[in-house]
Amino acid sequence: MAEQKRKLSTRLIRKGALIEETYAAFQHWDLSISLRKNLKKLQEENPIGASNEKWLHEVLTTLSSRFKDASSITPLVLMAKGELPLHQWKPCLLWHLGSIDALYYRFAIDWLFPQYKEGAYILKTEDALPFVRKITDGKIASGGKLSAYGALRAARDLFRMAGDFELLEGKVKKKFANYHIPQEAFLYVLRGLMDMGLTTSKAVDSKDWRLFLMDSDDVERELLRLHQYKVLQYDVAGSMAQLKLSSPSLEAYAKEISR
Repeated sequence: MAEQKRKLSTRLIRKGALIEETYAAFQHWDLSISLRKNLKKLQEENPIGASNEKWLHEVLTTLSSRFKDASSITPLVLMAKGELPLHQWKPCLLWHLGSIDALYYRFAIDWLFPQYKEGAYILKTEDALPFVRKITDGKIASGGKLSAYGALRAARDLFRMAGDFELLEGKVKKKFANYHIPQEAFLYVLRGLMDMGLTTSKAVDSKDWRLFLMDSDDVERELLRLHQYKVLQYDVAGSMAQLKLSSPSLEAYAKEISR
């Protein structure tokens, strides 16, 4: 989830999260061949059930833009092929998108999450426009700026993405949904953070949890709950914390929770 790996592009949010389409594509993914060959295979076979060639092209173009590194999506592919229920798989996808899409990541952790913590009730697209301008001016289209319509569309797309992941609900006026990350996805993100070499304390404090409207206190409460039920081992002594998970790696965990 390193910052330098994220790409600031409106293309990544334009078609929405494409959750069901990505899940279907990964169910038919072949880990033994390259990303390019997989995309060609999807183009020929259309296992996602796209209604026409144009929409199939749009989906595959977005997948190509999002997932440049085929190896990074192996856990997602394993869980999709293992038929992990979509509601458990979806937050895992969100975490991966957060490592790729700088625009949505910044929106989620620096704008949406603070709104949530401040108790905002109704959210309108226009509310996010100053933030969209702030993070895109001089960084989009070879150093240019989004047009007035482009900024509005980007804000709408960001809201739609949050809605796709069930963080927001409503049509024109949005409000925060009653969201709680599934246990399987929580453990997936936790294992992923630990695989990055983070200490237990840094994993608990990671801003990535804001993608799910969680802060470090929320994470610690969930850890203590899972420790109580012997799902994991979480020991705290003063400022020191130690965590032991059931799987040694993210890929191993993906296999563990798949059918």
